[in-house]
Amino acid sequence: MTTRIALVTGATSGIGEATAHRLHARGYRVIATGRNPDALERLAARGLDARSLDVTDEDAVDRLVESIDADHGGVEVLVNSAGFGLASPLEQAALADVRDVFEANVFAVLHLCQAVLPSMRARGGGRIVNVGSTGGRFTSPGAGVYHMTKYGVEALSLALAAEVKPFGVRVVLLEPTGVRTGFSAAQLGARPADGSDDPYRDFKRRYAETTHALAENRAVTISADTVARAVMRAIDARNPKARYVVGASGHATVLARRLLSDRMWDEVTMRGLRP
Repeated sequence: MTTRIALVTGATSGIGEATAHRLHARGYRVIATGRNPDALERLAARGLDARSLDVTDEDAVDRLVESIDADHGGVEVLVNSAGFGLASPLEQAALADVRDVFEANVFAVLHLCQAVLPSMRARGGGRIVNVGSTGGRFTSPGAGVYHMTKYGVEALSLALAAEVKPFGVRVVLLEPTGVRTGFSAAQLGARPADGSDDPYRDFKRRYAETTHALAENRAVTISADTVARAVMRAIDARNPKARYVVGASGHATVLARRLLSDRMWDEVTMRGLRP
């Protein structure tokens, strides 16, 4: 029996790590990528094919996929899990930082899809799972850049799914609610005020308090393994949906955004952030 090949980005922590272990337990040969050398060593010790990779390095991505094509005949399952966030009032968001987030969260996802698709088309099948966020279905003040990229992953995934379905390739978008990985607290917590004359000083303080409280609230967050199990369902499904919301609070938030007017949504999301 031929071993199936799965490529997982962001596999050194959180959702990517949990997914890589589940795929490995299922019998896949998992090429688990990331940038943390200690975490890569731990993955390798458990039998995964751990590779150092910066997903924004297009040449490195191309070399990796070419080597997988040559050694194993191509990637059968791609899980795009790598990414990071940026919290800042949009007026103060440094454009260089914004570009970095787009490079990792959107352009790298597209490029990885482009890299694996030729071999998938040649085989007449393949599965791509892009880990997005419910943050691609609504916006909240203070995390505008993050939402911009997740809306981008939403559009990318849905358009690509329609384009490659005739070739037997299925693209699935996962939209998890808040995940208990430290990501929300570390990446989406508002940065400290720049000084006493910072007009967003109080907003940033309240945003940081709110974000950290939500990150620690087990009623509205889910584990990384919960998302990993959803990834496996999306991979196993004969006829997967184009996208899946993961987590009860995610379903509730998406529904609320659909039902509330823009003005009402702004009132809800700004609650607790005003002076």
